[in-house]
Amino acid sequence: MTTWSDLLPEILNNISGKLDFYEDSVNFLCVCTSWKSSSATTTKHSIQHLPSRLPMLMLAESNTDEDDEHELRTFLLLSNGGTMRKLPLPEAQRQRCVSTHGWLLTTGEEEFYTKLVNPLTRAQIDLPRLYMFDELYFDQDEWMYYLFSMRKVVFTSPNPLSSDPSFRVIIIWGRTIGFCQPGDVSWTRIKGWEGHLFDISYHGARKRLYVVATMGTIYECDVTNDVLCPKTLSRVTTFPGEEFGCSCVPWAYLLEWGCDSLLMVTRERYYFKKHDDEYGRYGPYMTSRFQCFVFGLDDGKWSKITSLGGKAVFIGFNSSFAIDGGEGVKPDCIYFTDDLYEPYRGLPEGGGGDVGIYHMFNGRIETLFESQESVFRSSPPLWLQTSTLPIIKGIK
Repeated sequence: MTTWSDLLPEILNNISGKLDFYEDSVNFLCVCTSWKSSSATTTKHSIQHLPSRLPMLMLAESNTDEDDEHELRTFLLLSNGGTMRKLPLPEAQRQRCVSTHGWLLTTGEEEFYTKLVNPLTRAQIDLPRLYMFDELYFDQDEWMYYLFSMRKVVFTSPNPLSSDPSFRVIIIWGRTIGFCQPGDVSWTRIKGWEGHLFDISYHGARKRLYVVATMGTIYECDVTNDVLCPKTLSRVTTFPGEEFGCSCVPWAYLLEWGCDSLLMVTRERYYFKKHDDEYGRYGPYMTSRFQCFVFGLDDGKWSKITSLGGKAVFIGFNSSFAIDGGEGVKPDCIYFTDDLYEPYRGLPEGGGGDVGIYHMFNGRIETLFESQESVFRSSPPLWLQTSTLPIIKGIK
């Protein structure tokens, strides 16, 4: 009887040529010695050009002085047991990045250029410069604040390369919400909220932009209707914190939760003093707890949930999203990254160690990797969401 190790090299090469993902090719080479040696030449040559399964974590830019290292980005692959993979991505070098639907929005320090960059295909789409906001002017101090304050980006549909006329790119930049279409010469402001901006989410089923701000107040806006200008948010609800024993909402994330609901995730952090031992290990703070609340868009009711129903939620400098557990993704967990710039601006080594996996069942926080892997000065680690783009082979 023929065993797996006795398969002819021609058959093995035929099989390896049909593998579309990097992780599958790695697993293929690890089956046995004969598979690795028979397919080494063809598979190892092509494997570096294969995309990875998403979601995955793009780590911070290297702090080394090696030019080559700055052009490479390290990615943590959840579907392959936490394997690290390096890919060339000079488009993100010394750029501030946020992400949505597998794309990066990059912001340059000079002239505030913005682009959409796909880190796997390296496709690029130019967007208006950030100072091209209608009726938006700054003094020098405000420019410095905005330089460090690209916080969020969301799309109204998954694929920016499609010809969808309703496609919009929406951002939180400093104290401003704005949107544009590829090809626009300026950004359009959205007004009408009070307090500090926490997060934005586009609800595909409702075709509405939702915003969560101070005290868990949620607003909505139709950004794809060109008739409604200027764009102004309408208040939908304010989180009734006292009903759930919450005296305040320190930080919150918002995402689509089924066709008729929103999920609001609150985040609590413990702040250390400079003489605390933990300050040297973790930085100024570390996450202590998450809580999850569902808001029904039809009935207007809030409810607290203690399980994510087998899903995993991803939050940070990415558009907040949820996927089913499996293929390396742990169910009923919140995958989080450090998404505060301000506490690290005065630290010479940067920061970003508040990264991990929060287990909803018992509140345990699991580390993803050594915190030094995520230290950043400019571009923090962030999650890349599953994209609807087709696989493109031969990436260079």
